[in-house]
Amino acid sequence: MVEGKLHIYSVEQAGGRSAVCIARCVGGVVRTGQNFVMEVASEHGDVEHGVTLTAIDRYGRSVDFFDPPHAAKVHLSGPGASVLEPGLILAARG
Repeated sequence: MVEGKLHIYSVEQAGGRSAVCIARCVGGVVRTGQNFVMEVASEHGDVEHGVTLTAIDRYGRSVDFFDPPHAAKVHLSGPGASVLEPGLILAARG
């Protein structure tokens, strides 16, 4: 089974340990409660950051999951929320 993958299209709101983004599911099934990791380049090499998907909004409705090729407004929380930017790929932590 392919774990969920999200492609961040835009960051709508960000502050501290939470962010609201528009994202497309590009693999597997993305579900609320899933933990995701991303690698971000830094001056000390690639650093792994994590976030948890806390809510999914599709067309004004709250849903528990979505799959490719659909997009949704996603609410993410955790230490990695502060480094989210368009173009990042987040992979569910298996």
